[in-house]
Amino acid sequence: MVQRKEVNLTKAFISLKANKREIGIATVATTLISIVYVIFATPIYTAKALINPPKLSDAGTSFSQVISGLQAISGGGGGLLAKTDADIAIAMLNTPAIKKMVIKNFNLEKLFKAGDIEAAQATLAGKVKFIPDVKSGFLEIDVDDKNPKLAAAIANFYITSLGQLINNIAYRRASQRFEFYQRQLVIAQEKLNLSESALKKFYKENGLIAGQQAQVIAGISSQLQLRLITAQLKLQEMSYYVSEDNSDYKAVQAEIASYNDQIAKLNNQGFDSDDSSIPAKLAPELANRYLTLMRDYKFSEVVYEVINKQSKAAELDSQSEVVPLAVQVISQADVPIHKSRPKRSFSVILGFMVGLILSSIYFLIRNRDQFILVPDVLEKAR
Repeated sequence: MVQRKEVNLTKAFISLKANKREIGIATVATTLISIVYVIFATPIYTAKALINPPKLSDAGTSFSQVISGLQAISGGGGGLLAKTDADIAIAMLNTPAIKKMVIKNFNLEKLFKAGDIEAAQATLAGKVKFIPDVKSGFLEIDVDDKNPKLAAAIANFYITSLGQLINNIAYRRASQRFEFYQRQLVIAQEKLNLSESALKKFYKENGLIAGQQAQVIAGISSQLQLRLITAQLKLQEMSYYVSEDNSDYKAVQAEIASYNDQIAKLNNQGFDSDDSSIPAKLAPELANRYLTLMRDYKFSEVVYEVINKQSKAAELDSQSEVVPLAVQVISQADVPIHKSRPKRSFSVILGFMVGLILSSIYFLIRNRDQFILVPDVLEKAR
């Protein structure tokens, strides 16, 4: 059975009072330590830059082309697209790509005395903070360093690096798109050349105007056949209510005979055997061949023109992405005048409170038998 214990606050206070000298010494000691720290600690300066992160809706900028690749850059995360512009900008600013840009630009690997690039990145990460403002949507870039000029330069360079990273990704995408269209353009050119060669071969074999003549003859033949069918239907209808001796019936018969005669003459008509004419009986076949060849040629020509335009547009996009994206800067980082830490008053007060609280806790624990009472002791006290 667990025994119930009670704390006598009066005796606890008396216990602390009895050790006030020791508590005072400990408090003075920690306060002096904090004062010494404030005097001799290396002053740290904080440079602050404020930007308006690129918007997801900026379709006119390269940022819209980067969204699909942000999950890979930020180390994954299926909900990345649901985050704010500032969150995405922070994810990009924390990438090794930007850290390497900053380290290389300021030679920080040597300045930090880091053994390798990863150690330099870790040191840099400890000096930089990205603070989003939920209300305004702005993003603050804070850089701490003992050199105020370096801190301001790094904070401002982070802005340039963000635009450069966006453009680097967009440039790679534009370059890949341009290379794709270049390959497709070669294929389209080959198909256009083949269709053009086939059309030229047709002209050479059947005459320069053979294709056009074939279309005309085929068209006339089709019209005559249509009229013939119409006349035959009319004659069949008249046979139900007139005799064969009827003048109108005979007129339709004569019309049908005329159509048959014209079609026979057209199909049996001969031409000179030079390259500019063809036999009429070959018109349907040649017309179909000509139409097929011409359709293939026109289709290949249109495909080539479309791909060529897309290729030129992709080339312009890749060239335009060379210039870094201008991130909207609300305020650049100025060289800080006053140090951000250590804060003298805060450090001294903190040292005083730490000494007072820790020493009090120590003596309360050491003398706990004097004011923590168990049931047996309580009964005797009564």
